[in-house]
Amino acid sequence: MVAREHFFLDNQEDTIHSNQIELKTAKEKRANWWYYHKIQLGVIVVIVAIAVGIVYSVVSKVEPDYTIGLLTQDTYISDIVTRLEEELTEYADNRNGDGQVIVKIAQYAVGSTSTDPQIQQANTVRFMGDASNFDSVIYLCDSKSLEWAQTQAGGFFTYTDGTTPEEGATDYENMKVNWEDCKGLTDMDLTLNVLTDKQVLAYMGPLGLSIRSVEGTSFLNNEDDMEYYRDCQALAQRLIDGEKIEKSKETESK
Repeated sequence: MVAREHFFLDNQEDTIHSNQIELKTAKEKRANWWYYHKIQLGVIVVIVAIAVGIVYSVVSKVEPDYTIGLLTQDTYISDIVTRLEEELTEYADNRNGDGQVIVKIAQYAVGSTSTDPQIQQANTVRFMGDASNFDSVIYLCDSKSLEWAQTQAGGFFTYTDGTTPEEGATDYENMKVNWEDCKGLTDMDLTLNVLTDKQVLAYMGPLGLSIRSVEGTSFLNNEDDMEYYRDCQALAQRLIDGEKIEKSKETESK
């Protein structure tokens, strides 16, 4: 057996691995802590940022006073839709009391053969969700889309006098007020500084204003829903008559 001491120079033990690094200064200690904890700290920062973003989005979310469905064969130009939302606020009131009047257009292109079938299906699902949630009472529809909704949803719209059509009724023309017969709609400036009034009328003219029916639905038993329904009926009438709401100075300043 070879003596153990022959493996070491001058019979001294190897002390290379027995020595420990001692952190003497505060700077060294901070650097060491950061080296071992930077990943965990980064994860915590990301989680906190996501949580703050979610809370902010919920707190800062602005709820519209009214949602109006745009039910058409083809998708309408987004700039026109945005401008229409702005113009509609002149006829709407501040229902939720937040000091500002907001009207949202929910657009559903549901029937065109030129539309991607998957997009068309997605819009149909969104429209059905709108109907189930009672988001929209007022709809702007072209003739084919109105007929489609009336068939698919089983008597979705009322007549212009507020009565409910009989099952299977096909006199769809009596379920909408044409765009050109709504003074409030025709008075809106949707030219966007690039279109003439005639071009706007040609583009928006196929639309008509319709009111959804609540006959036979659970919404009849919900007072909040029915209050919204009555307010939407009043808004629709103002659009037909061209009667703007005079906003208070308090509302305009907020």
